[in-house]
Amino acid sequence: MFDIDDVKRQHADACAVEASKDKIITVRELFDYVEALNLELQEVKEEVNDQKRLVASFKEENKKNESKLNELQHNESKLSYVSVLVDGDGMNFHEKLIQDGKNGGYEAASLLIEAVEDHVRTVVTKVPPNIQYKVRVYVNVEGLTQAYRGANILRGEDNLTTFIQGFNKADTLCDIVDAGNGKECADVKLKAHFEQDMMDVHCLRVVFCASADGGYARVLGPCRRSKCISLVKGPPFAREMEELAADLETTSFERVFTSYKLKSTRRVSIGNPSTSITPPRPPTANYASAAKKSPPLQSSSLVVDSTTPNAGIPKLVCKNASGQRVDPRAAHSPKDIVEILKRRKLCNQFHILGSCIYGGQCMHEHDPALSSQDILDLIYIARLSVCPNGSYCDDVRCVSGHRCPHMYCSGG
Repeated sequence: MFDIDDVKRQHADACAVEASKDKIITVRELFDYVEALNLELQEVKEEVNDQKRLVASFKEENKKNESKLNELQHNESKLSYVSVLVDGDGMNFHEKLIQDGKNGGYEAASLLIEAVEDHVRTVVTKVPPNIQYKVRVYVNVEGLTQAYRGANILRGEDNLTTFIQGFNKADTLCDIVDAGNGKECADVKLKAHFEQDMMDVHCLRVVFCASADGGYARVLGPCRRSKCISLVKGPPFAREMEELAADLETTSFERVFTSYKLKSTRRVSIGNPSTSITPPRPPTANYASAAKKSPPLQSSSLVVDSTTPNAGIPKLVCKNASGQRVDPRAAHSPKDIVEILKRRKLCNQFHILGSCIYGGQCMHEHDPALSSQDILDLIYIARLSVCPNGSYCDDVRCVSGHRCPHMYCSGG
């Protein structure tokens, strides 16, 4: 007889066996997955170990690089310097230093370096202990000697030679250099040194000493926002330099430079009979032809009034037969002496006419007073600029030129 209950039991047993098989299969897959994870973990561990070894290698390399960098910085600090640029014609050393000759020059260099060191320590956060100070002073030795003599700081037979020698021997990097008597000699050299210093990575700072010359504003202007420039004030800042000083670090070295321009105490009247001015000649019927026949540079047809302080003022206008103004020739000095006078940047109106329309705003020098020959030379220099009214100018106070300055000219 068919027993349905027995069949059900057999079916249940078979299902249990099958279920057990399914479980075994599931666990096997789990083992495989675990093994795969272990393998992956081992690979990750090896990769981490590789990374650790790489990091250790980088740290060792970085340590070596830091050592090399410190060595480079140490070597670079050996080459670091502060550049001190001085226009010696406008920044004048104190009288006693000049008068003490070689000892004064030595002391001037020492005081200047000391002042620069003190200033740099106040404006630079970290100053290398072995930094060098390069001092370069450019002067027109001949012209400056005359200026010191004119101010009675040097006697007539004295010069700046011993002072310069003492200054140059005070330190191996201190030099006073004769730039020559050209008008822009010192300016060009200072500009070249300044531009070179600003590009040099070893130059920590530029200390620029030329307060009274507004022309240097064009040199410093492109760097007016720089934190590596100091302007030193001696005589009052020229207008352009004062505007520039508002954007730059400024200081003054009172123990080294004077706060004023040199003033001459030797005043010689151009109307003095001992001066070499030829009395005026009356104009001829044809002044141009007469001037052409007369020997060059032998006389001056200025009318001199010795009772007036501005005795260099002409008192007449010379014209030719056609009514054209033709200036008489002035007895000017040789070319090299005239060039010295040109470089001084004097005010023509003040020295020739006795007054200047610009007053205190004038950018040219009013001091010291000129000798009679210097005034004649200045008249010659002023006449090198052509008068805008040409040969029909009737202004007796006009100092510009109304004739060709060349004896033999191929121009029209």
